[in-house]
Amino acid sequence: MKTRSMKPTKEEVARQFDRMSTAYAHSEGHAGGDDLDILIRYVAPTEDMLVLDVATGSGNTAAALAPFVKSVVAIDIAPAMLERTRELAARKGLTNLTTALMDVEALEYEDGWFDVVTSRIAPHHFIDIAKAIREIARVLRPGGAFVVEDSVVPDDRDLDTFLNDVEKMRDPTHVRSLNAAEWTALLASAGLVQTKSTVCGKPHGFADWVARAGMDDEGSEKVYAAFAAASPAAIERFDIVYESGRAVRFTDEKIIIRAEKPS
Repeated sequence: MKTRSMKPTKEEVARQFDRMSTAYAHSEGHAGGDDLDILIRYVAPTEDMLVLDVATGSGNTAAALAPFVKSVVAIDIAPAMLERTRELAARKGLTNLTTALMDVEALEYEDGWFDVVTSRIAPHHFIDIAKAIREIARVLRPGGAFVVEDSVVPDDRDLDTFLNDVEKMRDPTHVRSLNAAEWTALLASAGLVQTKSTVCGKPHGFADWVARAGMDDEGSEKVYAAFAAASPAAIERFDIVYESGRAVRFTDEKIIIRAEKPS
């Protein structure tokens, strides 16, 4: 299996998520699930809390937090995603949720501005994730917390390679899903102290997962072929289920972490 090794540009990421914003807005897996519930618990929202949700996508995390905090700013580099976020906020009657077109690697806020920063199922698209985490740490107040959820790969090198390769095959704006140890090191390098974490499975209907990336038929068939050729270890670890030789569902893992900025 060979995939493009070079990173996407930010313009490519923005175009991809503009193009597929409606598909993400209708994605049940992004709209909710046990993983989102855990993330909200890790935030421990209070009515005086100022929250920044980075790479908000269609705004599900921001909308879930807004009823329990003072305000939420949802940022993204894809204008259409922010439009989906505003539509969601309007449907839910959320007047304390605002949006801004902004790059996570260059946050336009003063040091120590927010109580909490969140990001859900997005960092694997960050071009320079270390720079992004440093910016997140910068805008957190002392004692504030970064609560992040993202796809996580196993420590096993072959399984790591399989999952990252098929993700990039499906969506060229995928940069890399990290393993748990890499997340710990990355947060520490930005001066954040990991205080809790958990990993949970996230099931995917295969056809919906492929369609959400907006692939053409040829590209989709390459992803199906990659899963058809999966090793026994990958089939077991990712609970790949086949019908008539074609994958119909699989489960990847999401890591959810709370990391705090020392007071």
